[in-house]
Amino acid sequence: MAVTRRVLAACLALVAVVAAGCSRESDADEARPSDVATRDLGAASVQRDLVYAEHDTGALKLDLYLPEQRETPTPLIVYVHGGGWDAGVRTLDADSGAPESLTAQRLLERGYAVATVDYRLTGVAQYPAQVVDVADAVRWLQQHAGQWRLDADRIGLWGASAGGHLVSQLGAVAGDPEKPGGGLTGIRAVVDWFGPADMSAEAQVAHPQMQEYASRVVRQLLGCMPVECPGKAESASPIKNISGDEPPFLIQQGTADSLVPIDQSLDLARALRRLGVSAELHPYEGLDHGFGKGPHNTLIVDTVAAFVETHV
Repeated sequence: MAVTRRVLAACLALVAVVAAGCSRESDADEARPSDVATRDLGAASVQRDLVYAEHDTGALKLDLYLPEQRETPTPLIVYVHGGGWDAGVRTLDADSGAPESLTAQRLLERGYAVATVDYRLTGVAQYPAQVVDVADAVRWLQQHAGQWRLDADRIGLWGASAGGHLVSQLGAVAGDPEKPGGGLTGIRAVVDWFGPADMSAEAQVAHPQMQEYASRVVRQLLGCMPVECPGKAESASPIKNISGDEPPFLIQQGTADSLVPIDQSLDLARALRRLGVSAELHPYEGLDHGFGKGPHNTLIVDTVAAFVETHV
């Protein structure tokens, strides 16, 4: 009998340990946000390699990530990749730990579709081809919205680096169909991650850091240095094109950005606010261009999700 009681006590103790361990694991899972996106970013379905335009240089494609279908049409976020306008790919799920992947997954969880688009790089076309391409992608998605039950009147634009510049420019010229890429409808918000906002010769003088940036990539984009073509440089600068008709902006950038001076974001937010446009600016202390990986991405993702849910 004594042996039986000892065995029973041991079994009960083991059950208690296992239960406690499961409880701790469950609590940790709830408390710790995932730092790796799931396969296909958790989308219910993915439409890949959709051709939205054809050029002599080749087809331009987009990928469309769709959430679980709901009763109402699905709002859409269009993501535009970075890479200095001369590189980069549209693939959002190539690095599951990148802030772009984590943000897209969160938006899909909240019921937003996410499209990521190609555009012509500077190796084959100079500005304004890039901004025109992204505008064409948005219009193509609107024209085909019924095929995937997208809401063509609830669209947000989101871009990083060169992509941040392009979505900011599209937001700036949304009210002016005469400008390249201008006149887009249904744009409810712009999310700009560390994109250059001012290509002008004055900006190069004010920020020596921009002079090196201009000599490496802006020259390829414009086909000239800003001082050589001031009109073209200003026409490609979001801050020079804003009118007060812009949708709300969310601007996020690290204070230690080694490529684009954070003053570019500060100046853009200030200029938008002066015209009565809602502009949130979130500087992240010590972060470089691209944000990188780490626990700080939780705050960045949370901020995007809250902004998009408010405006789109």
